[in-house]
Amino acid sequence: MTSSLQQGIDAAKSGLMEQALVHLKDAIVEEPENANVWVWLSAIIEDEEKQVIFLKKALEIDPANRPAQRGLAFIERKKYIPPKPGEKLSDYTKPIGVFKTPSQAAANVAASAHADRPAPQPQPVAVSPQPVAASQPVPAPAARHPWLDILLYGLTLTVFIIIGILIGTTLLNVEIPFLTRPTPVLSTQPPSSGVFALNEGLYAEMKFYEMLPETEEGIPQLNNRQPSVVINDLYIIPEKLQLMNENGEPIPFTTTPAENNMYLFEPAQELMPGRYCIVQKFSPEDTKALYWCLKVID
Repeated sequence: MTSSLQQGIDAAKSGLMEQALVHLKDAIVEEPENANVWVWLSAIIEDEEKQVIFLKKALEIDPANRPAQRGLAFIERKKYIPPKPGEKLSDYTKPIGVFKTPSQAAANVAASAHADRPAPQPQPVAVSPQPVAASQPVPAPAARHPWLDILLYGLTLTVFIIIGILIGTTLLNVEIPFLTRPTPVLSTQPPSSGVFALNEGLYAEMKFYEMLPETEEGIPQLNNRQPSVVINDLYIIPEKLQLMNENGEPIPFTTTPAENNMYLFEPAQELMPGRYCIVQKFSPEDTKALYWCLKVID
């Protein structure tokens, strides 16, 4: 029996995107830990935020997944260089393939229908002798300007260099001074990936919960009214984060890029004693969320 993933791939390659989406949603249920499901799903939708979420999910399952890495690099490159006409994510998540458009799929169906018909037999055509025209002189090719060739070559080379730099900064985490903002330097690095509260120069790990914790066990307690939190997790999206007090009220905060793809998360004002949680929702309508909590004490 053909899997839902393969059915989705076949439909996508035929240009039947709505049908492909139905099969790939079934594939998520059947194979939630298959990175290819998430890569294919990102390639058939137009919502860039969801594309990023799905590609990061694929990398969470398979950190070495090259199609997902190339897809994220393409999305990052679009921030600096507009995509070419017709250029899309699936062009970069190869080897999953470039999809056919619905018009191409219809053309293929029509071609196969004509192939089933018997080929018409050629009919003899009477040919009358035609006078041979006098040979005409062949016009000489227009003269080329060497300086124009040099200019075009230079422009093409410059574009490829810029694209290479942007892809390199994304995949290799290389900072280019004129493309990146200055990043704060941490005196010490976190002991591992995750979310950590800085308490008097020491890292206190903030465990994540899938719902608000009912107890304070394992929640760091800080005597700093304006604590700093270091986010060292590639799959946490800073734009999706919120800071809430224990009454569920939002607290203003700032996020600042740090070295090695880390972020400093800090409240924009001094906090009153109490428990505070950093919350990430993947979409506004999503009822599920992730929580990282700390407690400010006197």
